[in-house]
Amino acid sequence: MNTSLLPTRHWLLAAFLLLATPALWSCNSQTTLQKQLSEHQDQLKQIDDDTIQSYLRRNNLLTKATKTNSGLYVVNLVDGAGAAVKTGNQVRMKYVGRFLSNGAHPASTGYPASYGDPRYPQGAIFDNSADNRTVCGCAVFTAGTGLTAGFGEGLLLSRVGDRKLLLVPSRLAYGPNGTTGIPTDAALMFDIEILEIL
Repeated sequence: MNTSLLPTRHWLLAAFLLLATPALWSCNSQTTLQKQLSEHQDQLKQIDDDTIQSYLRRNNLLTKATKTNSGLYVVNLVDGAGAAVKTGNQVRMKYVGRFLSNGAHPASTGYPASYGDPRYPQGAIFDNSADNRTVCGCAVFTAGTGLTAGFGEGLLLSRVGDRKLLLVPSRLAYGPNGTTGIPTDAALMFDIEILEIL
């Protein structure tokens, strides 16, 4: 037996164990992190749904609302008679975006959305097409591209002349990332009016 290779073998084994341990540890952390994220998302689904239903009850809109498979709630305020919006259409519309919740936190014991960021009060306007300084006070969007999932879905459920409330769960808005001026995990509401398809 060649004993001159023994120190090299021990050195290789030690190096392997040293390098493999962090990799194994990170696999375990990844699983834990994925589990926590999944639990967080499940809790937020319930919080968002409670928040939206509470709003609908307070405003006597519960029987007028339709919930889509994705979890978006749509309330038809005015039914238009024009063409239906399709993916790729350029749509001229008016809208007002408001906070429905100010960033729900699943650790809270109070439903709906009892904790959040006080800088973003429930019902406050965060975006408004009238603020863009156009004569019509409107904006143009391309249906199916560059929009949050909830806003995009609501737009594709519309036709020219419609006015709708879109009550958007946080996961269909900006989710856990938030964006400038919108906190993480905030449910949103849009009052939209479809003016024309260009």
